[in-house]
Amino acid sequence: MFGDKKVSWHYTCNHKKFIDKIALLQEYNASKQAIEFHIPKAYDNYDFSVPPQEPLEELCKQKALRLRESNDKIVIWYSGGCDSHYILNIFLKNNIKVDNLIMVKSGFEQADFEIDQYAIPFAKSTGIDFSIRQPDMAYYRDYYVNGEEMLGSAHNLWHHFRLNNHFENLEHCETDGVANIFGKEKPKLCFIDGKWYTYFLDVDITPQPHQLNFFCDDPNIHNKQCHMLINNIELMKNQRDYNKVTSFDEFQNFWNRSIGRYDKNIFPLKELDFDNNFNNKDALAIEQAPTHLVEYWLQHKNKLVEELGKNVFNNGDPGLGTVGVFSKFYGISERSIKTVDDLFPNGYKT
Repeated sequence: MFGDKKVSWHYTCNHKKFIDKIALLQEYNASKQAIEFHIPKAYDNYDFSVPPQEPLEELCKQKALRLRESNDKIVIWYSGGCDSHYILNIFLKNNIKVDNLIMVKSGFEQADFEIDQYAIPFAKSTGIDFSIRQPDMAYYRDYYVNGEEMLGSAHNLWHHFRLNNHFENLEHCETDGVANIFGKEKPKLCFIDGKWYTYFLDVDITPQPHQLNFFCDDPNIHNKQCHMLINNIELMKNQRDYNKVTSFDEFQNFWNRSIGRYDKNIFPLKELDFDNNFNNKDALAIEQAPTHLVEYWLQHKNKLVEELGKNVFNNGDPGLGTVGVFSKFYGISERSIKTVDDLFPNGYKT
């Protein structure tokens, strides 16, 4: 549980609040009470059926200005991917000061190509101060071999081999008067019985205290992206394919172009669930890592399964992450709020 910390994105189970997914699942296994994933309350009062008239770039500019006015420091967690790059460019194009860029690496050169080839060169070109956070091999050894707590993950959603998510834990960063901006998140959509809905999965947001999700903390920006994406889907796809297109993994270019992420830059596409690994970066890190570290990681995964059960992990494998928890579903075709059980009484499927 997270005590009295004010966090918009969080879970409840058995009348208790959680951020840490492992602690949540322990409570769920003990109490057998339902899990709920809560998002900012503004979503419940927002009408998603009415698209914002302003361009997305203008909405984002206004948000950037508000963040600058209300914080002493602006820190962008910059991966070099199209989401964080779009945010950084909003600040740069509008001459809004950014105090620092933070880039997180895994410690394995092969797996850090996005940071090395895209993020660092562009960061240098901006003149903005930047820092790089990463685990070294001693950190991996102490965590996997010696079982030491170390920094730890703020949310414990993912248990892939790379420990880069430990270095995104804001418990160990400056937060007072600081806007720690993350490039969360692209809209999720589904088309059910002729109507569009938007929703969130906890595994996409990776909630933690003090994390500012630039695109989705604000329902107005989120709604604008939803309508931009839907407009392109309806213009370019057959209705029978609508829910195929809403699978981001296979249609990344379509999504990113539809919601204005691309400028002249070319970004590497994500390769998820790559060769039974979390993604291509994890596969590259495992390939480069000392064998004994990988073996201890496999033991670590087995312990998680023994403690929590296979059913809480994707394909029963902690390395592929915990099974996602749905938020409410918000009607776009017409104003409504549904649960996953309302829309999928026989279980979720697209």
